[in-house]
Amino acid sequence: MKIALVENFGADFLGARLRLAIYLQNQGFIITVIIPNDGHREIIESKGIRVIEVGGNIRAKGIRVKFNFAKQLKLILKEEDFDIVHFFRLQPNIIGTFVAGLFTSSKIVNHVTGLGVAFTSKSFKNRILQSIIRFFYKTNHYFFRPYIVYQNNQDAFDLGIHKRSICIFGSAVNEIRFDLSKVLSNKPTLEKLKSDLKIETGARVFLFVSRLLKEKGVLELIEAFRNVEKEVNEPIKLLIVGWSDPENPSAIKTNELKELIKDIDSISFLGKRSDIEFLLGISQVSILPTYYREGTPRFLLESMLMNNAIITTDMPGCNHLISNDENGILIEPQNTKVLENSIKNILKKDIKIMGQKSNKLYHQKFSEKIVYSEIENLYKSILQL
Repeated sequence: MKIALVENFGADFLGARLRLAIYLQNQGFIITVIIPNDGHREIIESKGIRVIEVGGNIRAKGIRVKFNFAKQLKLILKEEDFDIVHFFRLQPNIIGTFVAGLFTSSKIVNHVTGLGVAFTSKSFKNRILQSIIRFFYKTNHYFFRPYIVYQNNQDAFDLGIHKRSICIFGSAVNEIRFDLSKVLSNKPTLEKLKSDLKIETGARVFLFVSRLLKEKGVLELIEAFRNVEKEVNEPIKLLIVGWSDPENPSAIKTNELKELIKDIDSISFLGKRSDIEFLLGISQVSILPTYYREGTPRFLLESMLMNNAIITTDMPGCNHLISNDENGILIEPQNTKVLENSIKNILKKDIKIMGQKSNKLYHQKFSEKIVYSEIENLYKSILQL
């Protein structure tokens, strides 16, 4: 049973798919990973997973990049003759399904990990983009009959494709890396972080982790936090972890963000980090005021596993992570005043109890055991094993 997992970034595969690949290989599937040549091959192969590199960044502008990806992918898929080709994200789903459907007999899986910027608003431009995306998905679905995995039910509604589809909430997270007891046992690292970031003893620490896009709500968050700091009588700190995405028209440049917070002592911008588990270890609340069309944000799942309370928006992909306001607060998107109130309100609650309920909800609905077994069962049903 030969399975290909196709991602548009090696980094995304490492963060969201590597442990899935290891799980599937341990279950007896023969796994091959297809990713761009972007510097992640060796670390994936070191885990015993076979890798084939194809092209560069397929999200880069220009039709030539997409054509080269399709051309190289065609050669690989024809030569390898996979039983199932599982594509993740928009470009691999659209381009890859066309190639696999036209030139191979492989069964095809499209994994919709959110609908992105185009489905964030109903502007004229976005409505056109939405129509184009729906057209390609529906055309591929009609001619090549892929199976579709959604990460939330609203995406299924908005794409309008329900046959041969399943909803699997999120991609799970690395439960070894984000092990709260293991992280908390590393006291020297945590204390050094607190010292380096000038976090006062007893301060409530809020953590934001995301690409620096306007739709992720970081600008509203900065304004809200600035206002809250003036009103509360206890030390609070906001840590912003983020990186700019030059391929995205909504990207916020890092120097712009630094300029916004230069006079706000309670906010620290940390750039891109590889120690998110330790940043979660020194924080109590994870906050993502997004109005971007998420699948299921991995950062929030990591936060739930690490016993953080959550503040996020009533948006597809996020609203199923909050249960009756027990593990966090669900707010209206793009509303700075509501965001301010949510920060002040959560400071009045028992954040420790809320964090414990986050952890419980993660294990009930979003764990590796649940997500990976559902994908395995999907493969078996496709192959009728």
